[in-house]
Amino acid sequence: MFKKLLAIMLTVTVALSVAGCGSSGGEIKPAKYKGVVVYHDDVKVTDKDVDNALDQAMSQSAEEKQVKKGKVGATDKVNVDYEGKIDYKGKKEAFEGGTAKGQDIDLGQDAGNYIEGFTSSIAGHKVGDKFTAKMKFPKTYTNKAKVKGKEVSLAGKPVWFTFKINSLTKKNVPKLTDKFVKDNAKKLFGADEEIKTVKALKKYVKKQMRIYNIYNKVWNNILEKSKVVKYDEDELKEEIKRYTDYQLSQYKQQLGTDVSLDNYLKACQMTKKQWNKQAREACKQSLKQSMLVREIAKREDINIPEKEYKKKVKEIAQQQNMSVKDLEKQYGRQMIETTLLQDKVNEFIADNVKEKKGSEPTTTPAPMTTKKAKTTKKAKK
Repeated sequence: MFKKLLAIMLTVTVALSVAGCGSSGGEIKPAKYKGVVVYHDDVKVTDKDVDNALDQAMSQSAEEKQVKKGKVGATDKVNVDYEGKIDYKGKKEAFEGGTAKGQDIDLGQDAGNYIEGFTSSIAGHKVGDKFTAKMKFPKTYTNKAKVKGKEVSLAGKPVWFTFKINSLTKKNVPKLTDKFVKDNAKKLFGADEEIKTVKALKKYVKKQMRIYNIYNKVWNNILEKSKVVKYDEDELKEEIKRYTDYQLSQYKQQLGTDVSLDNYLKACQMTKKQWNKQAREACKQSLKQSMLVREIAKREDINIPEKEYKKKVKEIAQQQNMSVKDLEKQYGRQMIETTLLQDKVNEFIADNVKEKKGSEPTTTPAPMTTKKAKTTKKAKK
């Protein structure tokens, strides 16, 4: 729901794009959801966990500024020119694909996209520096490249990259103060308006992370064990239509043009019968989750008052860069309410778990056995 990294980590809201609309004509029998057993070590949240989550969120909210001077840090973003050369017939020759101009590289995020030593060799240099660093392609490297028109293997070969650092982008990470919390807690962390201090924010974050941990542990199991007595066929048809429209819209974005379901199925190499079966099963599972959320909410008198709904839907619309009208038109009020109810249901379940010490056992105990009854010799006749 929230765009900021921490908010994504902390909230347990089900994404609107996958939540089904609530069912009024269907019926579901929930599995046990109160007193569910969880183990302390599996759901605990330490102060270090909270600090790490807050650090990531603060980093995401940092202001970035491109500079023409300065030393490159290990997590900075840089713009570089580079040229790679390998030893070919006794000379260092450039190879196809080893040269780039004006390449943007996030040293903190992109290391895995390059061979070992590529990004780390840039750190410590200054803007304007031109230098050469030697490294080596892994022996398992599978890509080949052309050198003077001949295709050669790069696996295990030494390589020399010459870099020129054009510019770098520095991050100005704000300090976590009471003033910052007061001004940004709601926007960045989805916190309640009364949270105005660092201490209160940490307490809130810790609670939300615990709810999230419990949700990840128990929800799928509760959902799987819950039994649908019957689906509302009209709502299931509506869900299938929404599912189909969504899949076509995603394919349209790839192609840049409208596409019919027949053409889509042809591209996917699926028959209409296969598609109907797949769509129906996917939508039954989506609708089952929605039915379960609403049934638990009904049993436990959990609701979304009108005033709260208007406030929340406005926040969601802002996060989605949409108007409230467009948001409700796209997803429907009932779907949005179900999404909001999921948060409250998750919190209710978390508040009512039975927490045990230690970690969840990884093996099941052997079945109980009884001692074999002693046999007696038959009496001699």
